[in-house]
Amino acid sequence: MNDTSRQQIRHFVRETLSCTCPDEVFNQIRQLEQDVLLASAHAVYEIGGRLCVAVYVPANWRELAQNLGQLVAAGMRYRDQHGFNRFRLVIACRDDDAVIQLPQAFEALPEIDDKVHLHVVPPSQLPVDAPP
Repeated sequence: MNDTSRQQIRHFVRETLSCTCPDEVFNQIRQLEQDVLLASAHAVYEIGGRLCVAVYVPANWRELAQNLGQLVAAGMRYRDQHGFNRFRLVIACRDDDAVIQLPQAFEALPEIDDKVHLHVVPPSQLPVDAPP
């Protein structure tokens, strides 16, 4: 990964996702194969051994919402198996309804804990390495 990509990911995590991880966490950023969690991920990042970020850019966010529990469970399993502190699930979508309905569906999941977060963002806010 080049320095430009690294800076874009750092900016995305800090500014778009409002992550307050210490600066040294961003010294190590790995982009993983997309099928690490589930085959539909557009990008998966491991950041500093503390944070795992999975980016999804669904063609139909309503279909993704039906599988939200599976996505969250897969991310939490990966987080726990690899010793990460946090898992952030990012769904890139232009639909205003998604901004309201996806967080509601997420909050209704029984298995979530305080170390998993959902972010619904416009595709234009994604780092270049996570194409919409």
